[in-house]
Amino acid sequence: MKKLTRSTQSPTYDVGYGKPPEAYQFKKGQTGNPRGRKKSDENLIMVFKRLANRLVKFSVNGETQTMSMAQLIIMQNMKAALNRDQIAMGNIMKLMEISGEYLDWSNPDLVGKPIIVPEKWDNTDELLALHGVGTVRMPSSHQTDDS
Repeated sequence: MKKLTRSTQSPTYDVGYGKPPEAYQFKKGQTGNPRGRKKSDENLIMVFKRLANRLVKFSVNGETQTMSMAQLIIMQNMKAALNRDQIAMGNIMKLMEISGEYLDWSNPDLVGKPIIVPEKWDNTDELLALHGVGTVRMPSSHQTDDS
């Protein structure tokens, strides 16, 4: 390693990998990238979110309403499903499944154990025993009839 002897450097400061000369070090509060990070191109998800959240105007019984594109598409699918459009019915059924509408939220075997335990309980076993909840099994989409 070199020893710098210029008047701007202390004579004992080592310059090398990871140790730039003091004159070239960042000053306190100074950024290494003053122009900032460059804007990246939109990816597919960013484009989808931007378009799905875009507000659109439409007419219902002669009255103009405004809602997001995603809301309008779901509403149009529901109307088509009510008119017995098989594809629209499938779309709505899949959306209901994804959103958890088919789960019986009163059945602890399906929804799981309590997440929050009151302070007075030392462990969850006491709480579960009090409320009559035992071992929880989550349904699997890969189960067969004989399992």
